[in-house]
Amino acid sequence: MALVRFVSLPMPLSGRQSSLRQSSLRQRSPLTLLVMTFFVLSVVGCAPRTQPVYQPGAQNSQTTTPSGRPHRSLDQAMHAAVSGLLDSQPLQSSPVTLVQPIQNLSNHYFPTQTYSEQLKAGLVSAGRITPVPDTRVQAVRQSLGLAQNQALVDPSTIVQYGRMLGAEYQLSGKITAGSPYHLRLQLMDLHSGVIAWQGVETFVSE
Repeated sequence: MALVRFVSLPMPLSGRQSSLRQSSLRQRSPLTLLVMTFFVLSVVGCAPRTQPVYQPGAQNSQTTTPSGRPHRSLDQAMHAAVSGLLDSQPLQSSPVTLVQPIQNLSNHYFPTQTYSEQLKAGLVSAGRITPVPDTRVQAVRQSLGLAQNQALVDPSTIVQYGRMLGAEYQLSGKITAGSPYHLRLQLMDLHSGVIAWQGVETFVSE
């Protein structure tokens, strides 16, 4: 094989209660559901630093850029980035999406593992993506000899890996150092290898 580069059930509701509950749920927007889920998880951790998984955006890609003053925290930057992501065209059809851990490429601690888990859980809960089953991911990574936290860096290999998983898109992100810090989220089309959407937000350290 060619060497691959990797840098208790609820009580029944009455008819009226059920109707009121369904009406309430319909009034909640996907963004509201995502924000609610985003803060449910409370596990604190930090993803290992690895090389970024990015390819230059295509001419037809959708890009959002930061404007005005930097956000006062990573939380605010994530909210802004996720809001832009939810408005992106690909996520209107709940595509099968591989969500990669957000990478911390700065010299400052940020709980990127927590944010990565919350982002994936929120998108799934809001019905905006269909996740790749973990068992499928583990099987494919094992077949390729990938360690748990290794990331792909070669665009063509990323596309090949995504196709083996049956994914349509890959969502990845990174935090880079600077004054201010930069948070970038990126959605890659695994059929063409181009960037379908990307968003950049700036923030200062808490």
